[in-house]
Amino acid sequence: MRSKQEQLENRGYLVEGLESKFLGLSFEKRIELLQSKVPINRTLGARLLINSKENETVEYLLNALRIEKKLYSKIEICNSLAALGNLSIKPLIGMLGQIGNNQYNKVPEKEFKKDSYPLPRDIVSRILIRIGIKALPDLLKILDSTNRKQISETIDAIGYLCFYNYKPEVYEKLKDCYLKNSTDDLIKWKIIQAMSGFTKSKSFLKEQKQQLQNPRLIKEIERSISLIQKRKEKN
Repeated sequence: MRSKQEQLENRGYLVEGLESKFLGLSFEKRIELLQSKVPINRTLGARLLINSKENETVEYLLNALRIEKKLYSKIEICNSLAALGNLSIKPLIGMLGQIGNNQYNKVPEKEFKKDSYPLPRDIVSRILIRIGIKALPDLLKILDSTNRKQISETIDAIGYLCFYNYKPEVYEKLKDCYLKNSTDDLIKWKIIQAMSGFTKSKSFLKEQKQQLQNPRLIKEIERSISLIQKRKEKN
């Protein structure tokens, strides 16, 4: 039977600080580690690349993220991509909805009943959220595209960022996207959710509640209005 440590290492777990012994490795050697067949080596490679602020670093990390199956190696790759900040934003946006299969493909039947904003299911959206509000301008450009999957995951990231960083000017862009995708219940559901972060969306949401037939969208409208009201009372 494997020891607990062996099990962790097989999932890519590497003790914090161990990378200090390898700081003298060349960029090429770090990439070799990232592409190793051994999970802890891939974790080490990703960790060592965190300060390699080059466009090609992002490309290597994204390629690694596409195929990585081990938990701790994947976490380390995400950490490095998030830490690279501005360099990562546009390449990450280009990968929205393309990594993994955990994204929503239809409106879920189960309601999210917490007062917080749901963490996106798409791993790339989560990394962009960690990069923060500086990713917002490039994310907003995607709302005008025709790539449904990309738009869908972008809305999650925008909604999350704006729920915790009030940006009232974003509301109109979300509203325009909603109207342009009036036959797409998934995108409408996500935008309704995102509108919970905008006080000025309340009248539009009430108007939509009277027009929509989908009970899940109506429930989401009620939840968003409730969150808007709570925020208003708190302030």
